[in-house]
Amino acid sequence: MLLLMGGGVVANNILPRTKSVGLGFLQVNHTILTQGIFSTLPGNGNNALNVNIGAAFWDQVLGTAMLLFLIFVITDPLGTNPSAPLSAILIGLVIVAIGFALGTNSGYAINPARDFGPRLMEFMTGYQGAWRDQYGEFYFWVPIVGPLLGGLIGGGLYEVTVGRSLPKALESGK
Repeated sequence: MLLLMGGGVVANNILPRTKSVGLGFLQVNHTILTQGIFSTLPGNGNNALNVNIGAAFWDQVLGTAMLLFLIFVITDPLGTNPSAPLSAILIGLVIVAIGFALGTNSGYAINPARDFGPRLMEFMTGYQGAWRDQYGEFYFWVPIVGPLLGGLIGGGLYEVTVGRSLPKALESGK
């Protein structure tokens, strides 16, 4: 706890000084460039990638569906799943793979809490455009609704494919 508070004191003293020195790579104003540090944006805030809200939404749906489907595959006790430590590593690798494959489109929130909390804090600290993307469109709903829909699709897809072929209950040891 003391280390966290100490880090806050150090950051509070260093950031204003770096702003006054004028380091071009560190912009501490409330702009879209610093907003992308905390919350997700289409194309990670890069207009050159030309990612619209529709593409970002389906990116969130697909990424979360894959995540939930593979989590169920790895952890279902009725299947032949790996040990707990290996399951954790595999789930972490799934998240990294989703990030590599889909992260550029929308920052791969794939979890409503990953984006909404930071976005709410941005708004509370002065980011007037916290609910919008770099194009000025309302974007806050994409990392909330997309993962919720994707989770339903991924879980449902698991149940109708893999879950249907597994035994209905664990066999008791005889």
